[in-house]
Amino acid sequence: MRDKVVLFIEATTFLLLLAIGIAWAMQPSGDFEPYFVVFSLVFVATEIFRRYFMPSGNKHKFTPAELVLHREKLRPIFEKEIFRCRHEKLRKDAIIRHVDRVDSYPNTDESKSGISPWFKVALVDTYHKGIMVILSAERLYIHDGKYTNKKGNSTEEIRAYLVGKIPYEDIEAVNIDGDEYYHFPHIYCHFSHNNEPYEELVYCQEVDMNNGHVHYSELVSFTDVQKQSKEFAGKIA
Repeated sequence: MRDKVVLFIEATTFLLLLAIGIAWAMQPSGDFEPYFVVFSLVFVATEIFRRYFMPSGNKHKFTPAELVLHREKLRPIFEKEIFRCRHEKLRKDAIIRHVDRVDSYPNTDESKSGISPWFKVALVDTYHKGIMVILSAERLYIHDGKYTNKKGNSTEEIRAYLVGKIPYEDIEAVNIDGDEYYHFPHIYCHFSHNNEPYEELVYCQEVDMNNGHVHYSELVSFTDVQKQSKEFAGKIA
């Protein structure tokens, strides 16, 4: 959506500049210069923003058949790694890396706002469209049947994991073996969802299925918890 807005502004500004230029050529004595300068600055600003601050847009557009092949190519790779870590009781660490900022690794710049070009997660499971990664462990509280992050007077407390769902089509490549800095999977992603790789954030509970099998049962969406927590805070204020 943001891409379309920026392109619309840029195209509209260009057409206005063209119209002003034609009018100015036809009427040289007209007072067109201030308008020409203002719209020129707008055009240059949007061009700079599009070139240097927006994602590159190099994400491949899959046909339905290509999407099936891409999913079936990546799915067994991730399932094998997840099973290996569970079976050998290894850490589930993985590095998410932004395809558009791949050369920012392994450096970090704390002065910059927004999501980092690379960060550590726990690779814990797959779902029908992609992989599930743990971002944090948190406590949720139930008030009137609704999950919140506000304890209040609740006696129902649940340990939950904040899980990000990353679709296979947003994964460009994976290096299972890692590198000299981090010897675990590097997952190269397009940050296509509001500059993040997750199509959805949800809270899950870890369920032991025995024999080394673990299932992450979805409880509630991150958005719902934020909304319900805000409503609860308003009631007790």
